[in-house]
Amino acid sequence: MRRTAATMVLLISVLSLTMPANASPLIGASANTLPQGAFMMDTWFLYRDFDRAFVDDLHGDDVGGWEELPEGTGVTAVDFVPRVYYGVTDLLTLRVGVPLAYREVDFDPDGSGESSVGIGDIVIDPKFQIYRGEGGYPRVALLAGVMLPTGDAKADPALSDGSLDVLAGFAATERMDDAQAHLCVTYWWNGEADDGRDLKDMLIASASIESPLDAYWTLLWEAKVYIGETPDEYRRYYVCPGIAWDNGYHFSIGLSAMIGVDGIGGGGISWLDYDWAPHVRAYYRFF
Repeated sequence: MRRTAATMVLLISVLSLTMPANASPLIGASANTLPQGAFMMDTWFLYRDFDRAFVDDLHGDDVGGWEELPEGTGVTAVDFVPRVYYGVTDLLTLRVGVPLAYREVDFDPDGSGESSVGIGDIVIDPKFQIYRGEGGYPRVALLAGVMLPTGDAKADPALSDGSLDVLAGFAATERMDDAQAHLCVTYWWNGEADDGRDLKDMLIASASIESPLDAYWTLLWEAKVYIGETPDEYRRYYVCPGIAWDNGYHFSIGLSAMIGVDGIGGGGISWLDYDWAPHVRAYYRFF
């Protein structure tokens, strides 16, 4: 059955925008850990304006494709996520993120719709470094995590799907002269939603390079992919160029653009996507 673009807007109000694949940018994901006893805080901000939908049978020939949403309709998702890091040991870093989320769904061109705001799903994700080469690099770390259903699943649109989700994966970091290269691969097992839906599990992978221009400015380059299989195929591909400024002591702030390159499918996650989204990250090191 062909899904119209207007139907996509309705679907997204019940499919989760709080799943980790959509809500957790991996820009700068690395195998680096904090020194024992050290604290760090960071905050990231992501604004997504979903304006297109993937339609399974776009031309009536069983070939899917992207269709723009009708003028005046769409979905807006804004995430502001403060996170605290603590170095339990030199090799083990614990991180806790408490997201503030805003969701808006516009159903009709006449402006009718719904919006909600509040706490999203809290994420706790430790990182354990298992290898550090001579001179400090390369580095390899194991990743784990749990997403707690702390957001309001009954809000309209929902701020959580009500499921308990877990993560496992790894990250690797290598230094190349002054630059650092990172590879991060994670797999999210998504639990059952409050309404009984079995949410799609998700593979998330990213490769990134941090290339300093001078003592203060750094260019950021990243490629990112989201892959889900069951019950229906799902793919999203992004490139994320950006730039970061460091004051040379404890504070840094960066701006990136998540640019949609390609994708297909949406069952069990979201039929929608966006052309690009601004992402801002700032952090402060207490060491």
